[in-house]
Amino acid sequence: MRRALPSRQFLLRKRRRTRRDRGFTLVEVVVAIAILALMAGVIFRVNSDSIRNIHRANALANASALAQSLIAKVGTEIPLREGEARGQSGAGLQWRVEMKRYGDATDRAQWPLAAYTVMVEVILRDGADAQPVALMTLRLGPKEAAP
Repeated sequence: MRRALPSRQFLLRKRRRTRRDRGFTLVEVVVAIAILALMAGVIFRVNSDSIRNIHRANALANASALAQSLIAKVGTEIPLREGEARGQSGAGLQWRVEMKRYGDATDRAQWPLAAYTVMVEVILRDGADAQPVALMTLRLGPKEAAP
């Protein structure tokens, strides 16, 4: 049984394919490197933004925890009286506790206890920006503590 010889067009197509499949052109390599560089730039930018956001969230969490602990100290370690107290934490966060009497004079005379509005502000410094974390509550204390 005789095999048919391949046609001339088939051989030419095969020869053209092998010439094209030898490698990449310089333009293809340059375009691939440019795309790779753009992708690497985007990935590095996203990564650095994520790291910055993680540090910022951690600092906000620390400032919030300090504000909550300062509110818890009012009436025990920080005397419950009208005025202001300031300080700085070990982590370098500046804080301020402000206490004001609540209600007008006639209401305060009728109440069996003294009421104070307590506002705690912790200043979070992030480079040039300063963002306060503020909490406010109402505290009751003995009437004789009210001036």
